[in-house]
Amino acid sequence: MTPFKVLLADDHQDSLEVVDAYIKEHPNFEVIATCNDGEELVSKIATYKPDIVITDVIMPKLNGVEAIKKAMQFHEKLKVIFVTGYDEFAVEAFNLEAVDYIVKPVELSRLYAALEKTQTDNRLKVLTTMNSRKKLPFKFNGSMFFIPYDDIFFIEKTGKKCLIHTKEGTFETYERISVLARLLDKSFFLSHRSNIVNLDNILYIKPKNETFLAYFRNFDKHAHISKLKIKEIETLL
Repeated sequence: MTPFKVLLADDHQDSLEVVDAYIKEHPNFEVIATCNDGEELVSKIATYKPDIVITDVIMPKLNGVEAIKKAMQFHEKLKVIFVTGYDEFAVEAFNLEAVDYIVKPVELSRLYAALEKTQTDNRLKVLTTMNSRKKLPFKFNGSMFFIPYDDIFFIEKTGKKCLIHTKEGTFETYERISVLARLLDKSFFLSHRSNIVNLDNILYIKPKNETFLAYFRNFDKHAHISKLKIKEIETLL
């Protein structure tokens, strides 16, 4: 599968390099060009015809919102993700039917979640079909991991870290549990303020004092289920 073409725009070179590095870690997207101001962005959209544009809002010569308005006059199907240090432009951005709006600093998992949203386009849906085993992206010990959803038993928040318990072992990440939850599909459920369980891998549930514990096949650890969530989980199972 040919990677989807991404064009980046930001007048801060360090921000541009961070997003560029993140995208290089993802096999399904490729940065084809970068630029540093709004006028250059319009020109490069016309030249390179990208599938996706990731752009800052506040830029010299022409801001990102106005640049995208111009570009959409000749590239109506352009998918746009705005990245900025300011959140007051969000309404205007979504009036342009932007895919997402990310406030800096950009987190890798947040960026990947935004890129996944671009797949609502019919052309990009091919990617979802071919990648039938969805994967959770996260950093661990300086490396980038992509763990198949069905290999995950549960995710546990402990202190500032999250532990991802899988068939291949337990991995650590500093990503917030709320960020990880957004990257997962409906087979996962926030069963407790500090636990996300994979419903497909639960073997049985048993009560324990004022809470409930979920157990998994061939795995010696258990997840917690809040008594406020048990009825909902039973319905889903």
